[in-house]
Amino acid sequence: MTGSGGDDRGRIALEQLVSNVRKSREAQRWDQLQAEFLSAVSDFDTEYATGSRATGWYQSKAGYFNDLLVLLLQNSTGRVLGRSVKRKSALFDEIDIDLCYPADQAKDPSVGAEAKILGTPPHPGNNNTARRAQADIHKRVREVALTAVDFKARYARPQPISSFQSWIQETRPKYYSFWAFRVADDSDFQKVRQIMNALKTYCNGVGAFFYRERSVDEPTSYVAAPAPELSIDSVLNEMAFAIVQDGGPAE
Repeated sequence: MTGSGGDDRGRIALEQLVSNVRKSREAQRWDQLQAEFLSAVSDFDTEYATGSRATGWYQSKAGYFNDLLVLLLQNSTGRVLGRSVKRKSALFDEIDIDLCYPADQAKDPSVGAEAKILGTPPHPGNNNTARRAQADIHKRVREVALTAVDFKARYARPQPISSFQSWIQETRPKYYSFWAFRVADDSDFQKVRQIMNALKTYCNGVGAFFYRERSVDEPTSYVAAPAPELSIDSVLNEMAFAIVQDGGPAE
């Protein structure tokens, strides 16, 4: 596959959505953007399914998802968040944090989060079949779970731990994860949904948006697959509250 070709409508649509949210500063909830995001992702995946785009081009979709989450939080809190910043680690010199508050790296973080997108439509690079969302889920979930513990361990004050779950929920910095999944079928959806619910043990909150093909004849025309217990807006609200509670001044 090459890295060029096609009309790039999906990338342009995602960039326009990010630009609109940045300029208007009105959107504060994922459900205000979901339909536009799904339409843009449909165009983006249609382009990728032609085989004219490289894997790196496709992976840029996660960056737009991350940008939208940062902007929603900034709109709702009036605070500036860091995007894809380096923070100190208990295990390594530094780790990458997708969303972080405060943005100032000279200050200890109070809130962090990770954003990921998994699952691809049928495309030539995968023998014209879809890559299931669960295909990479174990590796990605382990990364998030380890980062959550590492992030807290680096900045938390020494304290007795009565239970792991209590330590995760009560220890700062708080850590959240956000996911978007193209699920291939009911089995894929239920398996990934189960794992996301289990991931709540390691994060202060887990939000996930699931979407699937409208029909086998329209593999890149998408509809949402609801999972209300993994509401992105609920987790955004919790994260926004934690940011405001930190006490920093609004911008």
